[in-house]
Amino acid sequence: MRIVWISFAPLRRTAKGLTSDLASVRYRITLPAQGLPGSKVTHLAAGANRRTLLERFADAEAVILGKLFDPALAPLVLELMASLRSRGVRVIADYCDDHFSHAVLGPPYRALANTADALVASTEGLAEVLRAQAPAPVSVITDPVEGERGAPRAGGRRPLRLLWFGHPSNLDTLGLGLSQLAASPQELAVTLMTAPGFGAEAMGHRFRPWSIAALFEELGECDGVIIPSNPYDPRKTVKSPNRFTEALWAGRFVIAHPLPSYESLSAYGWVGGDLGEGLAWLLENPEAAVARVASGQQAVAEHFSPRAIARAWQAVAEGG
Repeated sequence: MRIVWISFAPLRRTAKGLTSDLASVRYRITLPAQGLPGSKVTHLAAGANRRTLLERFADAEAVILGKLFDPALAPLVLELMASLRSRGVRVIADYCDDHFSHAVLGPPYRALANTADALVASTEGLAEVLRAQAPAPVSVITDPVEGERGAPRAGGRRPLRLLWFGHPSNLDTLGLGLSQLAASPQELAVTLMTAPGFGAEAMGHRFRPWSIAALFEELGECDGVIIPSNPYDPRKTVKSPNRFTEALWAGRFVIAHPLPSYESLSAYGWVGGDLGEGLAWLLENPEAAVARVASGQQAVAEHFSPRAIARAWQAVAEGG
């Protein structure tokens, strides 16, 4: 099937194809597109030539819109969606964040949802939000993992090396998580990995600027991954489990606060309100922790592999 995926963020060409430093573009566009023959990825930016724009979609049977970053693009996108639908092209809008209550992003997010033939959400919680915003059918497609499958490892070294990685928007809950870990008698070496300039450098732990290559290096070196969050924040409760599944796929034990998408994976790591309790469990049960990780990798291979995710997108594109 001929599918065109629209990224509203710049793309970077690599030996394996197009990619992006933005997780939402890799997980929701470039990785699934690589798994579907007939797919094409295009970048739509401000200043696009309206006269030639439709030429990019000349042979498209379905078009998938990624995350909209610039609300000023909304009029052009809505015009494009109307033109494509009039030609019989199936238009699908994908959502991985809940910005419907945002003063600036909310109106264009809602307008796109109410113009598309079908909607896709990254989690069931976000799907419920979409169903309240628009009448189009909503499917749930999670994020794929990337990188190589790693050998399971959990604990066993002093100091214990823990890794936190994520978007700077997640720094607001990191302090709580670190304070919960600080009560442990175990000597810890914590690495924080995110974009520089947002305050992580001043939190008293080793800091490394985020990059795709650096992330996989740190996952290979650490003994476990921590994911603090706030299960009472509606913006966070709809988040996908990509950090949890990515760590599992790398072979690392995860200690996380109880977001809905993490709770569904709790059998493969530790999920609860106090990360210090999760750390204590890991230290007391290293063999059981490794077994959990190995079992989790099997689940990831079945439900979160790029191949499995590509099949789900294929079904939505075909109208299934």
